[in-house]
Amino acid sequence: MSGRISAQAKTVLEVLASKRCHLTAEEILASLENIGTATVYRALDHLTEMGLIRRLSVGKRSAVYEYIRDQHMHLVCSRCGTVVDVQADMTGMIREAAKCCGHRVDFAEVNAHGLCKACCEAEAAQ
Repeated sequence: MSGRISAQAKTVLEVLASKRCHLTAEEILASLENIGTATVYRALDHLTEMGLIRRLSVGKRSAVYEYIRDQHMHLVCSRCGTVVDVQADMTGMIREAAKCCGHRVDFAEVNAHGLCKACCEAEAAQ
């Protein structure tokens, strides 16, 4: 895929960059006018391949997308699907661990699954 970004893909990228959160394709589509569903999905695929955004599969919920600003890990709630960013760069540690197997790590993504604070409190209240 080429490095060129269409006007529609640029609009999708601007939505993700301005919202500063994790959005599903449907949520992105809802905030846009005059852009079709297929166009949004193509733009998301293209921007992901270019490394400008990241697609996260977070369990039962639809995949979410985020604009890549920095290295961080994700805390994903297994119950409600909330995704929280935690500033942490695990790339160096993972590169070192991969050396023993002869692997080269270019990028590391860490997702921790469990219950968010609200779901823990709701569980404790029961």
